[in-house]
Amino acid sequence: MKTVKIISLCLAAMIVAGLFSMSCKKKDTTKTASYRAAQDNATAEATFNRSYSQISKACRQGGAKSMDTVIAGCPTITITGAWPDKIVTLDFGTACTGDDGIVRRGQIISHCSGLYVDSNSVIISTFQNYYETINGVDHQIQGSQTITNLGHNLAGHPHFSVDVQGASITYAEGTIHWTSQRENEWIAGYDTYLNPWDDEYSVTGSANGTDINGAAFTVNITTPLVCKFCISLFRWIVASGKLDILNAGYPTITVDYGDGSCDFTVYVIVNGVTYTFILG
Repeated sequence: MKTVKIISLCLAAMIVAGLFSMSCKKKDTTKTASYRAAQDNATAEATFNRSYSQISKACRQGGAKSMDTVIAGCPTITITGAWPDKIVTLDFGTACTGDDGIVRRGQIISHCSGLYVDSNSVIISTFQNYYETINGVDHQIQGSQTITNLGHNLAGHPHFSVDVQGASITYAEGTIHWTSQRENEWIAGYDTYLNPWDDEYSVTGSANGTDINGAAFTVNITTPLVCKFCISLFRWIVASGKLDILNAGYPTITVDYGDGSCDFTVYVIVNGVTYTFILG
């Protein structure tokens, strides 16, 4: 399951939400909308990265236990059909606490055209009465997520497209609308399957949506995000790369993850001013 862990953890952009919640405390309230867009994009990113992890894990389990139609646990996985065309249903019941500490309920239903690791396989997932409870707050997730195994690129690396369409996240503060187009390139460690610690991913793409105030925003990864495991920290991190968050009428927010060093340093640039944050 190393592929699942790396992608979901290294892309967990919730850390960015923390950066901007601190920035929002500045007295210049005219920039609030821009920071709100950054925070809501981070929430959406983290939400669908977590669902990616759940979906990939289930499809891989379904392939490994190809004779089973029900795999008990949290969630319960029900498999119908026959490879290469299966429906995999993740049923979280009314309260399923994952190993990431998130409480989930409802279902994620995935149509799998083949095994997750097979070239050209496509996994299309939708959400049915699906909620995540984070810090006691319910978040309802809707929309669809498509994962396509693109095979090997010219560099010989496995890569995947991950597209989120028509998504919304509704909670007490309001509703975030979001779409995303990503490509995840497995740039190191793919030929040592049993060793997850030498893996690295390069992530490119963009996203757009509206924040809870209805303001439109766009996110562009301007320098590929490199995600890797750092032995010194014993953590998966985004070690390098940059992204821009654009909100019409407000300054561009640039997030710079650094030079690849194994540290928790992140730089946020607004109006030419660089703010340094140490995460951890």
